[in-house]
Amino acid sequence: MKSFLTFAAATLPFLHGADAFWRMNCAVVQTGRVDPLVNPGTVAAHAHSIVGGSNIGVNSTYATMVNSSCTSCELRSDKSAYWTPLLYYQYPNGSFFEVPHGGSVVYYLARGPNVTSIIPFPPGFKILSGDKSARSYDNETLTWGNAAYPGRPIADRVSFACLPASGPEPANQPYMFNVTSCVDGMRAQIAFQACWNGVDLYKSDNSHVAYLSGIDNGICPPGYQHQLPMIFVETNYAVSQVPNATDDSKFVFSQVNTCLFNGAPDGVVQECPVLNADDTNGYAQNCPEQPPQVDEPVRGLIERLPGCINITYGPEAAPAASMACAATVAKPYITPTPDSTPLPTASPTPGAMFGLPLQQYMGCYNDTLGGSGYYRTLNSVEYVNYTNMSVEFCQAYCMSLGYTLSGVEYAQECHCDNEINPTAVAALNGTVNSCTWSCGGTLTAGGTQEFCSGLGFIDVYRNTNTSFVAFGDNSNTAGNAQPYTPAGGFGSNYLGCYSDTPGQLRTLPGASVPDGWNNMTIEICAAFCAQSGGYQYYGLEYASQCVYNNTAYIPPIPPAIVTHVGKYGTKACVTDPNSNGRPLQGGYTTGTNMTVEVCVKYCLGQYYHYAGIEYGVECYCGNEIVASSGGVYASCNATDEMLCPGNNFEFCGGRGFMNVYYSPDL
Repeated sequence: MKSFLTFAAATLPFLHGADAFWRMNCAVVQTGRVDPLVNPGTVAAHAHSIVGGSNIGVNSTYATMVNSSCTSCELRSDKSAYWTPLLYYQYPNGSFFEVPHGGSVVYYLARGPNVTSIIPFPPGFKILSGDKSARSYDNETLTWGNAAYPGRPIADRVSFACLPASGPEPANQPYMFNVTSCVDGMRAQIAFQACWNGVDLYKSDNSHVAYLSGIDNGICPPGYQHQLPMIFVETNYAVSQVPNATDDSKFVFSQVNTCLFNGAPDGVVQECPVLNADDTNGYAQNCPEQPPQVDEPVRGLIERLPGCINITYGPEAAPAASMACAATVAKPYITPTPDSTPLPTASPTPGAMFGLPLQQYMGCYNDTLGGSGYYRTLNSVEYVNYTNMSVEFCQAYCMSLGYTLSGVEYAQECHCDNEINPTAVAALNGTVNSCTWSCGGTLTAGGTQEFCSGLGFIDVYRNTNTSFVAFGDNSNTAGNAQPYTPAGGFGSNYLGCYSDTPGQLRTLPGASVPDGWNNMTIEICAAFCAQSGGYQYYGLEYASQCVYNNTAYIPPIPPAIVTHVGKYGTKACVTDPNSNGRPLQGGYTTGTNMTVEVCVKYCLGQYYHYAGIEYGVECYCGNEIVASSGGVYASCNATDEMLCPGNNFEFCGGRGFMNVYYSPDL
């Protein structure tokens, strides 16, 4: 596994604390025998799958990588490249099938007792991890360590995980799982060196860097006084997709070695405001895989491994002769590829004119295709054309059909209407990370790029020309959608929601209103209860059933902290000294019907990642816990919690602290 870093200077400011980190997803940008570290200027010894900057090639340098027009990684400023060997499945007849995978996940980790002294990667820094000749696990060669931070087998830098469809994962192991039953893939896990000598950007023997004493944690050895962020890469190979697998077949890497390390903690770029501003979930769309530079087959079913690789078996290391072509073997042709340059992107703000004359940008709205009776944000007309799609193309198309509103989505879709769906919600700042997919038409043409929103989101424009006649057919307009009206709060006699299974002891085992009341309401059920003898309890279930009795089998339900509301999960409690502003300083609302659900829905509607509920009735929103407020995470003490007035079975924070909920996605 190799890495060519160009993004180094942005790493350090975001690493705080003993286990701080961030991660990003990356799609494949190049495939083939390309390795500008080990084989600069020529064909590499074996094939790689590469993610990152679009300018990666046999002649890549720091300058060319920084100048890449795009990156296939989630952070648009990261023009680094990361590459791993291709994995093949060898059939008994000697042929090989390339195991597909969709990219990698790259972690930048801060570990060990010296994390406060971590420095950024220097520009042009290069690093390689793994051993292409390894054929067995070496438990004797250790990293440098001491009594407090003992060494660890260097071979632990590489490990593998077999991911089942469900249930616990088998333990990681330092060699491949030679099975196709890893339903969710076989994940290779690679840890890089995090200790640098402070002098060399790269040395061919990799002696400019060293591993932490514990590989993924610990201290640096003497002579490597500079600690860098530790890079950890996961690549998931779809081994279950191998066709016609047999018991006498096996997996082999393109250079026939193994590489990687144990799993890393969970986390996302979106949790860091600075990185979040540079994030896009359209990385694969905005930077598609480039044409191969090396003219030889590496994908699908092939007769031999690329690069004259001969399979050898351990435990001894593979001889060099088994991993190189003889001098008489002709090298494949290298296709010269011109280096790209960054493309400017035009991104309007809400209210600004953009595209064709008198077209006003309204913002980025949520837009999810539903089932029967569902209305999209713009619902009258839809047109799909990747090659030509741009903001101007869609605006002209909708105008030609007599529609005032136009919207671009998913890089290739154009939607038209004369009314906007009243249930649609626009981002406060007009854009979100999900609205940063480049238009197919501008990507195809090159030059200045435009955003065509993304998956499940739509950029909406309005034609403000007062002389324009909107003659489009409105029979299917999104304006017919009914705004969502939250259900009214339950009365003070509401006892809660209970399980009730037919054939067992029912919660209310008495009389019931006959089925078929499609107009059933709480009031109708209460009236039946009163008219039938004044029963003490009544309940509703299955939308149309009303049951009542004087005896109810109701186990006591104590109030509790709500763990999840939709995609929002609890982040425990945050103290609120209220001496220098609130910990969440975005939106605010309050109400006597407050519940956790009410607060979370309010913050989601305002496009905030955090929702905090305090003092029973106060709801705060934001995109970060503001450090200057003095608020810190703390365990929640049920004895200090206050009940939500809208639901006495939920806790809604307390005096001087809030229950906080968070979602990385909106």
